[in-house]
Amino acid sequence: MAMRKTPACLLFWEFVHAEISRTQALDQRVVNNSLYSGHAAEAFGLRWRRWPSSIWASSMAFSGPLPKPLMVHHANFLVEKAPSADPSPKVAQLLQLREAVLRDNKDAQTAWEEFMQAARKSPAMLDYRSRHFGDRRPGPEWSTLPEDHIARPGGYSERAAKKAAAAAAKQEGSDATDIARTA
Repeated sequence: MAMRKTPACLLFWEFVHAEISRTQALDQRVVNNSLYSGHAAEAFGLRWRRWPSSIWASSMAFSGPLPKPLMVHHANFLVEKAPSADPSPKVAQLLQLREAVLRDNKDAQTAWEEFMQAARKSPAMLDYRSRHFGDRRPGPEWSTLPEDHIARPGGYSERAAKKAAAAAAKQEGSDATDIARTA
């Protein structure tokens, strides 16, 4: 993240702080909702852009192959869960990627492709993408994204989904009871 100390930027971060304090929401969710919905631009006059794809993160495994050139890699996803206090799995990921990209090591390239495939199938990654960028993303519409973008709609409510599931289960139980009575 890079930013300038401007009145718009200060207002934006004051809003983010107040919103997190008020709602106890995740900081990344508050920031993304404000930026992608257009709220930050409309309310504070904040101008912003995304980093170029050459600044890449392992959680972007769904975005296709590594960009060329790769300028920065953020090891923000591991297929295997690791203790947060242990940086060694992420360091190993960075070293493997260095071998694959900078040293053109074929074994490291094969291992990296296996990591990318495993990341795309990982239940943790699939859940993360669904909750933060997919069909289970709460919050406002992200109107700055293209119409067909998976993350644009928003509006998911976990409470509403739980209520609907409970109602469906209750109805299913009621139907089973009715069938038992008529048998």
